[in-house]
Amino acid sequence: MTKDELKQSFAGLLQVNPPLQQINALLDKAIECGALDITNEPAGDFRMAKIIYYAILSKMEEEWRPFHADNRKEAQNLRLFL
Repeated sequence: MTKDELKQSFAGLLQVNPPLQQINALLDKAIECGALDITNEPAGDFRMAKIIYYAILSKMEEEWRPFHADNRKEAQNLRLFL
């Protein structure tokens, strides 16, 4: 596989599984779930947004985690370089 082929494969994956749609759906779920007290959060502060974003990315990480141990090991190694 060439670098361009890999980029095309990655782009295809993102088209089939658009991350922004999933992020927005999980944001809506987070806002409606009742676990957050946003009434006392100051407007313009990113604290709660970062908490939600972290939780969303953590949830997505669980869903996209490679099943095979060798693939998980390769992904963990790649994280060291990002």
